[in-house]
Amino acid sequence: MHGAMHSTKDKKESTATNHHTIYRLKPLDQLTNLNNNNNNNNCDNKHDNNESTTTSSSSIIPYDCYVFVIYCPLHEKLAITRQTDRQIVWLPFTRTISIIDNDYRFTDQAINGVLTILSDNNAERLKLLCKTLPFQQCHCMQIFRIQSPQTSKFAIRLTYFVELSRSTTNDNNKFICCQDSEHIKWIAICELLNNNYIPNLWGPELIQFCRQSRKKPIAQQIRELSLEKAYFFLPRDTARNLEESILKSAHLTDKDVERLYQDFIEHCFPSTYQTFESFRCYMSKYGFDRNDCRLNSLFNAFNFQNNGFLSFHELLLGLATIEPDTVHGEWRVRFIFRYYNNNGTGNLDMNEFQRMIIDLNQGLSLSIESINLKIRESLHEIGTKLVNNKCVITCDDFVQAIGSHRFRGTSSLCRSSKSLFELLSRTVSAKALKKSDRFFNMDAIIDQFKGICFNCKTKQYFLANHSIKLNRNGLIVQSKMLEQQQLFSINQQQMKPYELAALNYSKEIQFNFESSVSNLLITLIRQFNPDKGTNRKPKGLLENDPELLWKLVNVLCNDMERLLDHEDKCVRIQSPCYVIGDIHGNLDDLLQMEQVLWKRLPCMGSNFLFLGDYVDRGQWSIECCLYLMSFKILCPNKVTLLRGNHEVRSLQTYYTYKNECLRKYGKIYGEYIWESTNKVFDKLPISATIDASIFCSHGGIPKTAQTLNEINQIKRKLVDPEKESISAWEILWSDPCHNQQFVEMCNFFGIDHQETNGYLSNMKRGTAYQFNEFAATRFLHKNGLRRMIRAHEVPQMGYQFHFNGKCLTIFSCSHYCGNQNHCALILIDQQILRIIRLDTYDNNDSKS
Repeated sequence: MHGAMHSTKDKKESTATNHHTIYRLKPLDQLTNLNNNNNNNNCDNKHDNNESTTTSSSSIIPYDCYVFVIYCPLHEKLAITRQTDRQIVWLPFTRTISIIDNDYRFTDQAINGVLTILSDNNAERLKLLCKTLPFQQCHCMQIFRIQSPQTSKFAIRLTYFVELSRSTTNDNNKFICCQDSEHIKWIAICELLNNNYIPNLWGPELIQFCRQSRKKPIAQQIRELSLEKAYFFLPRDTARNLEESILKSAHLTDKDVERLYQDFIEHCFPSTYQTFESFRCYMSKYGFDRNDCRLNSLFNAFNFQNNGFLSFHELLLGLATIEPDTVHGEWRVRFIFRYYNNNGTGNLDMNEFQRMIIDLNQGLSLSIESINLKIRESLHEIGTKLVNNKCVITCDDFVQAIGSHRFRGTSSLCRSSKSLFELLSRTVSAKALKKSDRFFNMDAIIDQFKGICFNCKTKQYFLANHSIKLNRNGLIVQSKMLEQQQLFSINQQQMKPYELAALNYSKEIQFNFESSVSNLLITLIRQFNPDKGTNRKPKGLLENDPELLWKLVNVLCNDMERLLDHEDKCVRIQSPCYVIGDIHGNLDDLLQMEQVLWKRLPCMGSNFLFLGDYVDRGQWSIECCLYLMSFKILCPNKVTLLRGNHEVRSLQTYYTYKNECLRKYGKIYGEYIWESTNKVFDKLPISATIDASIFCSHGGIPKTAQTLNEINQIKRKLVDPEKESISAWEILWSDPCHNQQFVEMCNFFGIDHQETNGYLSNMKRGTAYQFNEFAATRFLHKNGLRRMIRAHEVPQMGYQFHFNGKCLTIFSCSHYCGNQNHCALILIDQQILRIIRLDTYDNNDSKS
């Protein structure tokens, strides 16, 4: 036998995939059938020997279920699933039904499930058992939640301890305890606890629950396998520990970890661990023969906790260790030691070491004398100890000998000839393709839509209410309401109230270029821009008629507040979407964006998300603010304005926005305008998601709110976010911090970085936090997100990546405070993030 991991797929062009089946009881009444089409998805796998032939499973997506520990105190026995050539041994379980009647409790479902099991799915027997319950208690002993990486939703596994009544029969003399049936077998508890190996055992919960039930009273446990726990070890730029360095050296990605976790929970369900039986079924899916004697050694090597079953992290690290390109370091050396230490003593005896030497020299055809000579030479280099009158090699001596290069050649041991993670990726893709073929009969679809495009057949189109006229610059200069007979798709008498309101909104606001305040202000700002002055001598919009501007601002802000009253604190947006960072009163850059991105407003095909900081620093903050509010009102479903840390009164008083309003429009009207715009800022949302995949905010993620639901619970109006909502304040002010810098800062302040949960006080801001990759990854995974986009900082090129691209900073104000930084923004479309930089060299805001 060789130490290198060569799968049987290297020797055969095709290998049939094996399947296992955990028996699921067919339900009665409200219990749902758990075994649909089971016969079509399983095949027997017979071997020449008499070994048990448990077969591996096609993946099962975890669902809510009940698990039953059914105990007979009279005979000291426990019910388990009956072993046949197509089943495995575990506890009986049934699917949880959705509760329609509020009076129908979870315990009622559990009782129904127990009776279904004890009646062996016999309807008549079930009715008799319902009259006199054959058990004296049905107690929930564990609640276990399993989170899916695809949906971030939890499947709940409820485990009930059921103690049968001590009488062997009920009044109708129909129920006799401890009788094996077609699906259930009874096993003595002493046999269960004393045997080290139970054939075909699928998960360790059978033994664990059995031991737990022996302790009275039975304590209730609440546990979970969440994404946060599953993704504790990830391949990072700067590894935090030996485990993460292995993942990094194996060239794995976060997506590899996610795919393996999904595959793991689907394979193990309803268990959350792998026994040896489950492990060899799993490895058979990826090319290993189930009878390969190396699998037992691999299982021991994977199981570094030495408890007889594998957790997800043990499987992940084990597979990463045997990858072809994984760096040969201390972790792999200890893995190899466990691989050859089959007796589990923690020391290599001479027979085990001889097997290692043979594997190291497998291609040399050495004689027995030559092998013995190499063993003696190697033992001399490594060193031995006498334990229980036996000469053995300890693990520490083995690691030290390889680390000091006294014992060489072990890097070739315990390696797969091909990447199992690549195979897993292809398997997942093939599974998705097969699923799509199963659910979509393309021949039927083609026949149904024959003669017309599929997309056109399924969509409904409506004629817009207005025709528009564009000038040479692409701006809308005229709109015309279509006549009633032309609107063949619109019948106002049949329109719903919200549809009629939308029609009136388009007539009175969006396409009303004569009296709509929003259109009027945008036109005035465009006309004002060429003569707005310079940074040293700036002018103001309508500064000679502040009363008129105040009236326009008052109408505009009232309209904005009404719109914002219906927006969440975390807004959901769909692509295509442009994401734009800080503006800071840079009117030239803002109007240049209009020219290249949305000059035909309000007729636009994309969404636009602004990340805040519209005011302060620049000389035309009020003009930028009024333009963006008008933009929002003209395109309420296309434009989203988030709040930045400068949309707060205290900061504007310290910087320039308040003084700008007072300087341009005097103390009275300047104060009115400043306060009116801030009332709008008070209601702005603080975050957004794009395609339910990308988190967007001005600063970063909050420490005190870990879910989007918690963010949406923040009250709509925040006059002083620092005092009214610490979570909102953290979102506005926090910054990402690269791992190495984070660790150095922790060391400087004498803080253990592993105890920070990824957050450290933001010293450069004097408020909120800096967060590292661990905190960002945990927040994203907990909310089913992939990336985050934020602003708040000034990269030289206008953009900057953090955490291997998980986090992206964008800044859209060029020449900020006299610097030479660029203006950049992001287009998100068709699952691609494209960075766009604008040429703003000639903009007036860059001139003095």
